[in-house]
Amino acid sequence: MMDKNAFNNPLRLQCMSLPELCADQIAGVRKGIEQGVPDDMLKKVRRVIITGCGDSYVAAMAAIPAFRKFAGRFGNDFSYERAIDVARYMPFDKIGGENTMVIGISCSGGPARVQEVLRRANHYGCVTLALTNNPSSPVAEEAAYRLIVNTPAFENSNPGLRNYYASLTGLYMLAAKLGEVTGCCAQGSMDAMAAAITENTAAWAGELERIDDHMYRLAETWKDFSVYDYIGDDIQFASAFFMGAKMVEVAGKMTATDDAEDWCHIGFFQKCPQNIGTVIAADKKATDRTRIGETVGQAAGIGRPVLLIANGNKDDFGISADIEICQVPDAPEGFEFLLAMMNYVPGAILAGYVSTLTSEPFFRGGGVWAQPGNGTIRSSKIEII
Repeated sequence: MMDKNAFNNPLRLQCMSLPELCADQIAGVRKGIEQGVPDDMLKKVRRVIITGCGDSYVAAMAAIPAFRKFAGRFGNDFSYERAIDVARYMPFDKIGGENTMVIGISCSGGPARVQEVLRRANHYGCVTLALTNNPSSPVAEEAAYRLIVNTPAFENSNPGLRNYYASLTGLYMLAAKLGEVTGCCAQGSMDAMAAAITENTAAWAGELERIDDHMYRLAETWKDFSVYDYIGDDIQFASAFFMGAKMVEVAGKMTATDDAEDWCHIGFFQKCPQNIGTVIAADKKATDRTRIGETVGQAAGIGRPVLLIANGNKDDFGISADIEICQVPDAPEGFEFLLAMMNYVPGAILAGYVSTLTSEPFFRGGGVWAQPGNGTIRSSKIEII
């Protein structure tokens, strides 16, 4: 086996930095809430719509359980939506008003579609909040309120794994703050959320070297696969999606993300199964665990190389097949949704090593992907429908 240190990369370094980032990130979010999210505004909120593009969209997905747990009373409603759906299809003429808060997530603050979401929500009288790390960005300027997450600078911060962690921290703590202000949960809940995030991240600190070694060994075996599948149910879909996105961005591989049920209907039939790296994110406490076990067995049965990332072992899912399993720390009791706050780390480390082992530059190193006109994330026309 080659020395893994020769294949170090920015994505791996971001993963390894999360325990050190934790305290500063919590402090940064506290500052952002104190300075940009007034209690008087939150007291009126009864509906929250959270959206973003790419990683920010699945951050919204992962955060919804926290809003339901801490602010889910008095008929309050919470949903995550794709940015294009909020920008072009959502019937704000029927659900707009000061009781509806639309949160647009973008740490960079650049995507045109998130700008459009906030501008359209403003047009229909909603309360708008930008969750961002860039206070002078176009997204921040479109919102009536801004939660600046204040993520510390980091050399080689692309792709934005630390930004994803920051977005989740911001959303989780905002959920607890909303609950406190509206009387849906006890005072001190935001402190409890911060303590749980700290405990959760600290549990990972002692496991990162083991996980890193495991993912490097696996990358040596999987590096030549051209196709990767990622599977997750409920909020574990967010982690699956995030891991798949990193594999595309840094290693240029073809990927797909699906839930366990749909994969068994469709993804199962892809040809050359022995050459498809299959990564499954799962929670041993979730009600889908038997279906996850069946899906793992089905994938292994056709010769798929399988990596299960879970807070348990094969017995917890009824798995007998010979697969790779990366066991990760469990989330603190009462904060089970925090499993999705970091269980994408193994898949991100794997993607980083696949990139460097194959000498594939992050984001293709420019080329046609960087030529003017070939990217419309920031330049897409904004229309208010």
